[in-house]
Amino acid sequence: EQMGVPVLAAHMFVFYFGIIADVTPPVALAAYAGAGISGGNALKTGVHASKLAVAAFIIPYVFVLSPVLLMVDATPLAIVSVTLTALLGMIAISSALCGFLADHCRPYERILLIIAGLLMIKPGGITDLVGLALFVVILVMQYRRAKEAA
Repeated sequence: EQMGVPVLAAHMFVFYFGIIADVTPPVALAAYAGAGISGGNALKTGVHASKLAVAAFIIPYVFVLSPVLLMVDATPLAIVSVTLTALLGMIAISSALCGFLADHCRPYERILLIIAGLLMIKPGGITDLVGLALFVVILVMQYRRAKEAA
């Protein structure tokens, strides 16, 4: 804990990034194997895999910012709260990068989804509530737009 980070969180930070290497170029073992099976372009597959997995890059930072996710010295309520907000934050960021939540994202919705996702991932009650409210507003707007188009 020389830098203010619990030892377990520091170890999981490094370990997790080692595992994520299988999804992202230049290693991208899983992405390149999938490209080989499908006959697709390996580099394009790796780049798309990186876009889809960008939310996974955030998890190690959540370990460091809020070791509650590692279930160390945490109450069940804190674990559930951090897990749910981190999950919704990752969904928001992934939706922004992919351009689709309940409907196709408009450019301003993508920006707002990234902001909402980052707010939910950052530990804190106020940031979680603001991020969640922003996420729900965008989700409802898109759901209504998709329903009208159908």
